[in-house]
Amino acid sequence: MNPSSAHRACPEHSQGTSPRERILTVLRGGIPDRVPFTIKRPQPPQGEIERRLRNEGMAICIEVLPFTTTRPGVEVLRREFFRSGRQYYEDTYRTHAGEATETWEVEPGYGSRHTVEFLIKRPEDYAVVETLVRDEVYTPAFDRFRRAEQVLGQDGFVFSGWLGPTPLLKMLWELLGPETFAVGQLEHPREFWGLYEALLEKQLEQVRIVAEGPGLVAHFAENLTAEMIGGRRFREYVLPVYAAFSAILKPKGKLLAAHLDGHLRALADELAASALDIIEAFCPYPDGDMTLDMARRLWPDKILWINFPSVVHLEPPEKIRACVCQLLAAAAPGQRFLFGITEDIPEGVWDVSLPVISAALQEYGTLPIAVA
Repeated sequence: MNPSSAHRACPEHSQGTSPRERILTVLRGGIPDRVPFTIKRPQPPQGEIERRLRNEGMAICIEVLPFTTTRPGVEVLRREFFRSGRQYYEDTYRTHAGEATETWEVEPGYGSRHTVEFLIKRPEDYAVVETLVRDEVYTPAFDRFRRAEQVLGQDGFVFSGWLGPTPLLKMLWELLGPETFAVGQLEHPREFWGLYEALLEKQLEQVRIVAEGPGLVAHFAENLTAEMIGGRRFREYVLPVYAAFSAILKPKGKLLAAHLDGHLRALADELAASALDIIEAFCPYPDGDMTLDMARRLWPDKILWINFPSVVHLEPPEKIRACVCQLLAAAAPGQRFLFGITEDIPEGVWDVSLPVISAALQEYGTLPIAVA
């Protein structure tokens, strides 16, 4: 069923008509004139098509930390090298507890880091990494955040982030990798959970700064997928962290968002009961293992900031358009819903897919969404 242009809300009865205002209206519990259409920098490339999309209402979203981080007791040595035509970096961290090394490369698209050799490879690396964590000093940088908002203006939205994954997920994705993560819990529990506690302590420091600073949304880069974390660990070591963060943020009027772009169905009940205000980067089927209809039914109180399924960017325009209409129908009447591009777009297709998406949202995205 396709959303219909009939029975649309009159603009004078709606809130928010600029890209920024539309986002803020949804986040504050209101209903703007139309579904916000957002995309994260650095996509798409700046130019004629990108300018036209922004003129049509596409909002730019960026991440700015409202604090700086220094490690006064740590020396970092970086080596750059190439392997099979790809560029890599090797970072060696020297501390009073010893040294540890990681190797990573820059991914295309968003320019994110892809770790190919993790910091923790041996039992003795735990002490080094815990020293790295505890050595971090955070200094508020509220003016930097305000400046980013001023420069972006009404063209988009600035998150208080990228705040990194919560401690257990940071250990899984960034510090140990899946195999060492599994082995560490069984063979080195004292070191493993000691590092977890250090990470939690320092992240709580970060959240306290965010709570006192500007910005509406504290954004955590969870990159969660259910199969990798498991229900028991999620309930015991992630949900309580969300609750602790929310207890700090909520009294200051801040919202808690997590970047959840993986398979979530096995954790649907836990997420429904979580302290999260926003499930960001939700990937509906066929990218994820849940449809938008299911997510709306199971998480009625959450703000869903979806990612348009990346694989659909490869389809012909008529199928892209049909997918947009299907998602809008599932989101109807449209409250607590933002339409986003949060993941990499396959190479060479954005200049076709994004204009189709924008046109469909302009035609059918007026709120409240009606379904014909």
